Amino acid sequence: MANRATRLKGVTVEEIAKTSLAEAGIHTVSLPNGTRVVAIANTLWPMHDRNMHVEIMKFLADYQPDLVVLLGHMVNNEAFQALFESEKNYLHRPEHPPEVKAALAAGSFDDQVQYLRREASKYIGSFAVGKAKVVYIPAILTEHKLVKRVSQEKERRDNYVDNHPEAADQPSDPLRKLPIDFRNFLYLNKNPRVRVLPYNSALLANNHTLFMIGDFKRRNEGDAALVEWQQRHYPAIIRSLDGKLASGWFTTTEHTQPTLTVMQHQVHEIGFLWDEVQNGQLRDYDRRAQGFFAGIYVDGELFGSTIDILRGDDDRRSFYAPDGTLYTEDTPGNMPHGTTLSLEDEPVTEDDDWVLRDDDGEDDDEGEEVKPAAEKKSTRKPAAKKKKPAASKRKRS
Repeated sequence: MANRATRLKGVTVEEIAKTSLAEAGIHTVSLPNGTRVVAIANTLWPMHDRNMHVEIMKFLADYQPDLVVLLGHMVNNEAFQALFESEKNYLHRPEHPPEVKAALAAGSFDDQVQYLRREASKYIGSFAVGKAKVVYIPAILTEHKLVKRVSQEKERRDNYVDNHPEAADQPSDPLRKLPIDFRNFLYLNKNPRVRVLPYNSALLANNHTLFMIGDFKRRNEGDAALVEWQQRHYPAIIRSLDGKLASGWFTTTEHTQPTLTVMQHQVHEIGFLWDEVQNGQLRDYDRRAQGFFAGIYVDGELFGSTIDILRGDDDRRSFYAPDGTLYTEDTPGNMPHGTTLSLEDEPVTEDDDWVLRDDDGEDDDEGEEVKPAAEKKSTRKPAAKKKKPAASKRKRS
């Protein structure tokens, strides 16, 4: 007989949206000679690395790029889900970012979502520094999930209001609609310097450089971009997805007659710029590294490399720009949590087994220890004893 504990159980698994590059689209752009390009990805706003964002803004103001490509995972879906999901986590208690706290205090559910949407719009628009045009490619695993979860919650609340019009507490306003198009969702339709492409699509510059997110990973840094080149054979591929940082150059043979002629190729993987302290769910993965890409087109070729962010002896992080300028954060950021221990006795504290009483609707500052209830004595009288029936007497004849 089958064990009840090991029987197959019905489990509902959420379907993960997927697409191909052919379906999402490869969008083209022609860039003139001397065009400067910067590619950034994996920031997960508002859980992003705030110190490095300040330094990158300084770099963009000095470098004056013509094109800034944002390759997915720029806005964290979990920030929006924090507005309506109260998940208990006994591992740690993360602190909400300032933007999420302000959104929670904005009022109704619709007001909260609207506030966070506008703040995300400001963040994406901040990359349009100077003359830069921003091309934003949202990712399926993050940005698409964001719109999906918020839309589902909005629909659930609106259905409740429609079915319970007499309820005193209305969780949402059905008259306020939520746009599904990601460009409108983040109010980027109001920004003429930002172009939003379809989820997980790609940007092909000068029929030479393919900017893309990607949909598979490899263990070693640079390997995924190399495999991508083996499939697509573009002269240059700049890829993001999982936060590894790498740059590689190699040649292939075009022909050998009358002499050897080679073709130049390059592949790049963009690192991450999220806050490691606030994104512990991503775990420790030693192959990841912080960084971004910067380059310039000259005579039809792209000259550029990924820029790594390194921590110095004083724990502050820095990166070198292509022109040799050093950018360093003011104070050490993204430092791991921790305390200093000693061999002294640990402080002794009171037990935490207390119950707070609520008298007249107000909580007392002091609690009372829970005492076992006194044993109640039974007030029921014992049942009366039944009398034995009298023995019958027989007459003697």
